[in-house]
Amino acid sequence: MRIWLGGVLVAVGAGFIGEAAQAQPAPESEQRPVLLEGVTVVGTRDSANPPPYEAQQDRFLRRPGAETVVSVTDQDPGPQGNLRDVLQHTPGIYAPDRGAGSSGMISMRGSDIDQTGSRGGRGVRAYLDGIPLGRTESGLTNALIDLKAADYVEVYRGASSLRYGAIATGGALNLVSKTGRSAPRTSISGSLGAFDFRQAQFEHGNADGPLDWYGQVNTLENDGFQDHTREENQRFSGNVGWQPAGDVENRTFLAVGRTRQELGGSVALNRLRDLRKNATNDSVTFNARVNFDYQRLANRTVLRRDSGSYELSVYALHTKFDHLPVPQAGIVDNTWNDFGTSFRSEHRADLFGLPTELVAGTRLNYEGADFRRYRHSNGGTEKSTNVAHWDFGSWLAETYGEAAIEVLPRVKTFAGLQAVFTTRDLDDVYSGPNVIAATQTQPGRSAGRQQYERDFSALNPKLGVNWEYAPTHYLFGSVARSYEVPGGGDLSNLLSAQASSGITLPTLKAQSAWTWETGFRGGPERLQYDVTFYHMRLRDEILTRCATEISASNCSGTNQIAFNADRTTHNGIEAGLRTVPFIGLLVPDDKVILSTIWNYTDFRFDGDSRFGDRRLPVIPEHQIMIEPGYRLAGGFYAAANVRFLSERQTTFDGSGGDEFVVSSQTLYGAKLGWNPPDGNWGLWAEGRNLTDKAYAGDLSPAPRAIGTSPTVTPGDGRAFYVGASLRW
Repeated sequence: MRIWLGGVLVAVGAGFIGEAAQAQPAPESEQRPVLLEGVTVVGTRDSANPPPYEAQQDRFLRRPGAETVVSVTDQDPGPQGNLRDVLQHTPGIYAPDRGAGSSGMISMRGSDIDQTGSRGGRGVRAYLDGIPLGRTESGLTNALIDLKAADYVEVYRGASSLRYGAIATGGALNLVSKTGRSAPRTSISGSLGAFDFRQAQFEHGNADGPLDWYGQVNTLENDGFQDHTREENQRFSGNVGWQPAGDVENRTFLAVGRTRQELGGSVALNRLRDLRKNATNDSVTFNARVNFDYQRLANRTVLRRDSGSYELSVYALHTKFDHLPVPQAGIVDNTWNDFGTSFRSEHRADLFGLPTELVAGTRLNYEGADFRRYRHSNGGTEKSTNVAHWDFGSWLAETYGEAAIEVLPRVKTFAGLQAVFTTRDLDDVYSGPNVIAATQTQPGRSAGRQQYERDFSALNPKLGVNWEYAPTHYLFGSVARSYEVPGGGDLSNLLSAQASSGITLPTLKAQSAWTWETGFRGGPERLQYDVTFYHMRLRDEILTRCATEISASNCSGTNQIAFNADRTTHNGIEAGLRTVPFIGLLVPDDKVILSTIWNYTDFRFDGDSRFGDRRLPVIPEHQIMIEPGYRLAGGFYAAANVRFLSERQTTFDGSGGDEFVVSSQTLYGAKLGWNPPDGNWGLWAEGRNLTDKAYAGDLSPAPRAIGTSPTVTPGDGRAFYVGASLRW
């Protein structure tokens, strides 16, 4: 099947490319920004930082890596409760369905194949307007992401961006906020749907001379398809910009959010159809849930000149997390405070007579945290005995530089280097009894202090090339190194497992990878394509297993630990195609549109002493999304979609037979709506999983098949949503 799909993509693309190349003369070499992100219009207040979506789209085509810019505001409206809803048409993204709220995982190129325990979001770093969004020592935190305030999302797959992605193997996401200049209107919108889904937003933006402002507040409530999975989110995001002169801009960002979420637990795979709506007994008995709150303040100043720009940013982030409670883990009460500053310089010049763009920057972040764990009382509603208390600190210093040189007309070469140094320090400040016996439902404490001091450092180079071989058609290739450090939770859980078992476990190391990739993308409006082939060779890939090596159904809390594989390889194809095969088919100016995504993955151990060359679990070999649609010039649209995932293993060694394999799944959906060209109002409706298929949303891997059936998180059943918006 992959050969057939690949052949179709290449053949169709080649046909359109050849037609376009014959129809258009080759343009002269153009001095369009490749590295430089600002659109420099000195002396006016029309200059944009961030640049508009169309400018970023053009810039990304001219770079040498797997990079995509995805509009949020121009997408068809729908229940945009999480990143999966926005990135579903983006090649290279694996985001399994898991409700309409903030739950679930985002994986790029095999990152974070286990979303339980401390490893949620590993391998993908998040930014908001180029400023870190999330904890210094961690990966992606879904609850911090407010899509309703975003204009577009920059997606960097792999190590393609030294600025963002070289210390995360999967890649990076940068959300770009709406401003009073990009969204100068007032609007209200709301939606209702299955499982008591309710979402509402009010937003306002405007500009007056040197000032512009934007603010929005939104709420989301969802009872969830599975019992005991209710979620409530309230978020505010806003920013104020000031341009005292055409070449200077200062912008201040403020965000506040609150999430309350119940945890229903996972169900046995062999009883998924019968139990998919049921919560586990422990989840209901102890009212298992998580509370998450955050406050974020950031400021960025940009000075532009004819030859480039200078950018200075600072930010502070406070987050608080309560995990209430689960057996043997108790009540977890964690607080983080993150601070950071960064400087970035961009410059155009001639190097040996060749047009050159240079960028260099540095970023310094610090995180301080207070971790506490308690026993629980009154049915899990109150804290009881304190059994653990740690102080945590982490520094992260990054410096990077990159150059793009136009060595021939429409041919640019890229070279860059990133240096990173980071620390992980845990100090055990617990003052209670040395030993507290654990019970079946309460956490305990082992004798001895659990603390560590770890330092990590690396140099990550990158080389690449981009060739515009025909107008609007690009061929690119690159090789880059990435580096990923264990999170504080990984190191702490390892210590806890050692203390409870009395067995010394191997020291956890950082993972590194070399990635080779090549691809082609671009095309005219009627055929736009994005195809990337990549090969990654990883050393010490950080994976997760049960400390006791029983099945994943019995793995929770500190029993879930990270370990290093020796060598692994990640190979894949990321392909996206959007065509407009018919215009004026039924009435003048109507369009038939076809969008297709195909991700092929081959992730496996490489001569491992225990697992040999077995394929890694969780990520399917094939992921296909096809959406044909029909649009009228007046604003009406209708579309259907099909999503296919091939079967997935649940064990690292492939044992257990069919009972330990998640079967392939095909889900069907449809949507329609009306968005008049003036944008003053809109109506929409959407249906998901129309056949009400019982399927696994996501799962955790186990080293081998022992005991009962593996457990999975059930995906949502049949669901319908409707919504409306009004703008003035």
